[in-house]
Amino acid sequence: DDGRHRSHRFIGANSMVPAMLKLDGWQEHVELTERWLSGRYEVPEIADKWEQGPVIGLELETPEFARPGESVPIRVVLVANKVGHDFPTGPLDIIQSWVELHVVDDAGNSVFASGRRDEKNFIEPGSFLFKAEPVDQYGNLIDRHNLWEMVGVRYRRALFPGYSDSVEYMVACPSSLGAGGAGPSRRESERVQGVEVPRAGGGRLHVTAALNYRKVDQFLLNYLLGEESGVTAPVVEMTRASAVIEIREGGAAAVVAGGGR
Repeated sequence: DDGRHRSHRFIGANSMVPAMLKLDGWQEHVELTERWLSGRYEVPEIADKWEQGPVIGLELETPEFARPGESVPIRVVLVANKVGHDFPTGPLDIIQSWVELHVVDDAGNSVFASGRRDEKNFIEPGSFLFKAEPVDQYGNLIDRHNLWEMVGVRYRRALFPGYSDSVEYMVACPSSLGAGGAGPSRRESERVQGVEVPRAGGGRLHVTAALNYRKVDQFLLNYLLGEESGVTAPVVEMTRASAVIEIREGGAAAVVAGGGR
């Protein structure tokens, strides 16, 4: 505040460092980073050249209605809206961006969920995740950011500029409301998610999907600082979409695209 020094804060994709260090102005730094990641930060100089809205677009494709007892396909479509490089960019062995999906009934009872974090801040297995799994010369996973030992990558999933990716699941669905669904099983290239409609007709299913982002995965933080430290990376919700599926008897259901932001 002496009028002689400029701020050297850099607003990018890292809300963890300012949140950990808690230097002067860290709350604003975190808020600006969240605004940037969610596409709410305007850049007037390129407004006529840059897409509006979220950095990564998200849309739900769901049936307009479903019959009691049937399985309902739900697809989440992700689009690189205004990223000039791969998303995520940076060290994909530690960065995590994933889809969190919830399906509830009119009373708020959970019918299915994926992409949740447990009490130790780990993402549940089977969640759709943008990431890379580098390996060393012996095929061991590089999971401590020991990239000097990396010789290849056994799995990599990122979103190229201007491209889209669809999130699909094959789910062991609950047979009645109020029961949590099992996690999705992975297929080689695609996943299909089906949510079983309760056999008692009437009501609606409310579907919500969100794309989350955090700078450092929990395993590495626990390795560096110890689990007892309680340190975890802030999670930023980059975008979300929701849809409603009506439950009724008879007829075939047409698939419709839900809203997104």
